Amino acid sequence: MRRLLAAATGAATLVLGVVVPAGPAAAAPTRYEAENATISQGTVATNHTGYSGAGFVDYTNVTGSYVQFTVNAAAAGTATLAIRYANGTTTNRPMDIAVNGTVVSAGLAFAGTGSWDTWATKVLTAPVSAGSNTIRATATTVNGGPNLDYLDFEVQATTTTDYQAENATISQGVVEANHTGFTGTGFVNYDNVTGSYVQWTVSAAAAGSVSFTIRYANGTTTNRPMDIVVNGTVVAAGLAFGSTGTWDSWADQTFTANLNAGSNAIRATATTVNGGPNVDRLRSGSGGGGGAPTAAELLAKLNGCTQISNGKYKTDSDVSSATIPVCQKTGAVFWQADMDIDCDGIRTTQCNENTDCCFLPDTFCHSSTDSPLNAAQLPYVVVPSPSSTWDYRNYSIGCGTVVAVIYNNQVEYAVVGDTGPTAIIGEASYRTAADLGINPDPSNGGTDSGVTYIVFQGSQRVSPIESHSAAITLGQSLASTFVNAN
Repeated sequence: MRRLLAAATGAATLVLGVVVPAGPAAAAPTRYEAENATISQGTVATNHTGYSGAGFVDYTNVTGSYVQFTVNAAAAGTATLAIRYANGTTTNRPMDIAVNGTVVSAGLAFAGTGSWDTWATKVLTAPVSAGSNTIRATATTVNGGPNLDYLDFEVQATTTTDYQAENATISQGVVEANHTGFTGTGFVNYDNVTGSYVQWTVSAAAAGSVSFTIRYANGTTTNRPMDIVVNGTVVAAGLAFGSTGTWDSWADQTFTANLNAGSNAIRATATTVNGGPNVDRLRSGSGGGGGAPTAAELLAKLNGCTQISNGKYKTDSDVSSATIPVCQKTGAVFWQADMDIDCDGIRTTQCNENTDCCFLPDTFCHSSTDSPLNAAQLPYVVVPSPSSTWDYRNYSIGCGTVVAVIYNNQVEYAVVGDTGPTAIIGEASYRTAADLGINPDPSNGGTDSGVTYIVFQGSQRVSPIESHSAAITLGQSLASTFVNAN
C-alpha cells in the first residue's frame, strides 16, 4: 500500500542474510568462479555482459538445481561469503546456502537486479572448518536460481589476546593471589566502593568491532555490576557480574565494542558500594567475535514496550483500529508491524506510474546529489510524519539514521529515507522488501505482520545516504552497542 508523502521540516541531522563483518583488515578474498564449480541442472553461459571469468552459471528452472563450490580455509573461523548474481526478472529467486551439508541460510533472497546484464552481490557469514569446505547454493522454487557469476570467500581465524588485570591501571583495588584458579601472576580485588575500576590499554591494528571477555570471580550471592567504558564512552552500562559460587570459581562475561586504530582504553568500573568482582583478565577476540548481532540477539532485547508515542498507529488506512505503539529502549526506538511497499523517488523499471498507482517522483530525504532516493536500489524505511502522536525529530532521528529491519530471522540495515501519513506505520522501500524475501511489488506486495523496525538514535548518520555498504557498517556498530546497553 502506498503512503502519502508528508513534509517534515526541521529534522535532526537524521543482513538478512546480508552481513558485512566489521573488524581488523583481512587478506583479500579468494574468488571462485561459478563456471568452474560443480553444477547440477545448470549450464555455463556467456550471453549476457558484465560477468567475471569465462562465463556464468544459468540455473535450470527447477527446484533443486545448484552450484557447489569447494573452497579452502587456512584455519577454522567465520567466513564471509559474497555471491555475485544477476536476476533479470521481477521475481525473487531464493536459494538455500549450505556449508559442508548444513544449511546456514534458508531461502536467502536473490531479488531482481533490473536486467540480466546488471549484477549484484549477496553477502552472508558462516562458520567453516580448517581445510576443504563445500558451499552449495540450491534453488528452492521452480524458477531455479539467478545467474551466478562467482563466490568471493575469506575467513579470519579466531585469535585472542589476553590482558592481565594485575598489569592494568588500578583505582581503588589491589593485586592479590589468595584464591586459586587465576591466570598470570594474580588478580585484582576491587575495593568495596562505587567507582573502583581496572583500566586496560588495548591496541587495534584497524578500527572495527571487537568481542571481549572478562574473566572474574564473585564469591558472594549478590550481582556486582560494572560499567564498561571504551575511550570514554559507556558501551555496556551496568553489565552483570553474577555470583560464581566461590572466590575460587571463575566465569566469563562478554561484550562487544568498537575500537579505534591504535591505542584504546577499556575501563571496568564498579557501580555499587560492593565494588566489582575479582577480575583475572580481559581477553580480546578477532573482529566482532563472528559478526554483528543476529536477529535473535536483537529481538531478545525487545522484551516489553516502554511506550513513547501518545497513542498508537494503524498499519493501513483501511484497518479499523490503531494497535502499533512506538517503544523506547536504550539507544533506539522500535515498533513491530507490517511492511507496505514504498516505491517513490527515482523512476525505475520496478517503480513508476505504471507499476504503482500512487507513485510520487520524490522522497522526503534526498541523496548526496540532492536527488530523490532510488527505492528499487536502496533499502530505506518510511517513518510517520511528525504529529501529536509521535515526532521522530524529538528523538535524534532523521534522514540517514540507521534502521535494523528484522524479518524471518534476517537483519537488513536500512536508512530513514521517507516520511508517510501521520496515523500509519510500517513501510519500507522496494529494495528493503526484496532483500528480506518479501514480495516487493508495490501493487500487491508487502507482508501483513512479523516485521520489526529498530531505529538507532543519536547523531551518527549514513553518509552518503545512498551508500548501503555504509549503512551496513554503521548499522552493525550501532547494533552491537544496542545489544550491550540493553
